[in-house]
Amino acid sequence: MWRGCSNNTVKTLRNEAVLFAALASLSAVSAQAESFTAGTVMQKMEERERYAFVAGVVEGLAFARYKADGDSPAGMSCIYTWFYHEDGAVETVYAAFRKFPDNTPAGVVSALIRRRCDG
Repeated sequence: MWRGCSNNTVKTLRNEAVLFAALASLSAVSAQAESFTAGTVMQKMEERERYAFVAGVVEGLAFARYKADGDSPAGMSCIYTWFYHEDGAVETVYAAFRKFPDNTPAGVVSALIRRRCDG
């Protein structure tokens, strides 16, 4: 399943997945009485929590893309390059969250990824 990845990459991905799951469950508890939206992320999370949450969403979408592409890393690599290496990507996500506060965080990030990696 992790063909072509170094042991450090696999460990990092697993650690980030665990972090994402923990953050998602904590966030879900704090947002039980309201819809969990992009607006909620911007209004209720501190910067450090927000970045970790969004990075978890990106990791999940990147892995889903990898599997959807038949274990081809090209689409996943585009996602990683965009989010982790291109200047302004994180602020682009936050701006989109502010513009579409009623949408789900994953839906907003997915739309940005499609525009960047499928366009």
